[in-house]
Amino acid sequence: MGGKNIRSIKRILVATGLTQESVGAVLLARWLAESIGAKLDAVHVIEPMSEAAASAVPGLAEKVESQGREELEKFALTHGLRDFAKLHVAVGLPEHEILSLAAEVEADLIVMGRWGRGGMKPGLLGANVDRVVRRFPLCVLVVEPEFRGPIEKIGVASACTADKNLELERGMELASLLGQDRISMIMAYEVPAGYHMVSDYEDAEAKLAEVHERIARGQIDKARERTGTGVEVDLRLEVGSPSKVLSAFAEAAGLDLLIIGAHSRSKPAELLLDHVAERVLGSATCNIWAEKNPIEEQKLRDFFKHLFD
Repeated sequence: MGGKNIRSIKRILVATGLTQESVGAVLLARWLAESIGAKLDAVHVIEPMSEAAASAVPGLAEKVESQGREELEKFALTHGLRDFAKLHVAVGLPEHEILSLAAEVEADLIVMGRWGRGGMKPGLLGANVDRVVRRFPLCVLVVEPEFRGPIEKIGVASACTADKNLELERGMELASLLGQDRISMIMAYEVPAGYHMVSDYEDAEAKLAEVHERIARGQIDKARERTGTGVEVDLRLEVGSPSKVLSAFAEAAGLDLLIIGAHSRSKPAELLLDHVAERVLGSATCNIWAEKNPIEEQKLRDFFKHLFD
């Protein structure tokens, strides 16, 4: 059996703004950590005041930080984190502090709410979660503001490539850990421009469907071998723009979680989101797991370990 390409989730870091919009992320992170036997850390980041303000009002910065710790304690007590998670308060730019703490505690997954203090804006991500998902080579789970209960329906987006499928491996392993025996996989593809020069549309679509199904079946076999699970995969092929197809599929299938690849296949842009992942993150109405390249994740860990040492 081949070795897994994905990192096991042994430690989870959930970021909270202590707002109603972050409750879903906190509750789902706690449930997931408990369900798969992972440790949980929770962090609240306080954005620093200006040097002028701190100088003009001595002691205010310290008081704000102290108040933040008290508020985090109350929030943790209210939402079941107090005796379950290790609590952290940091001062600085949220995305920087979240990344630093994730590296320090060796987190395998960052969990964040879809929206921030600005409230619910369907189709948009909060600024902090957008930057974390976009820039950091760590797996990120983007959660809806309302906790909808345990994850029971998992779907995986498959890219039309013949190489390894990290998203599928993650979906199969997660389903197995959660005691589920079946997941869905959607492979969306488009008929290329210029097809009419060599074929009619129906023939081109039929041949593409045949090729993509062969690719998908190969991905499923490889993922099952690498993860060693018996999880079944319900495959669906659909012609259309991948970003639109994936979002529509997640809603129609009633998914609790859609796992997408947020790692670019091109070397120069390996720390950036590809356009499909970006659009799905902005339009989907379920929880989204952005799977990242574990090689880049390890580079990040090594970099920050060097800084801490």
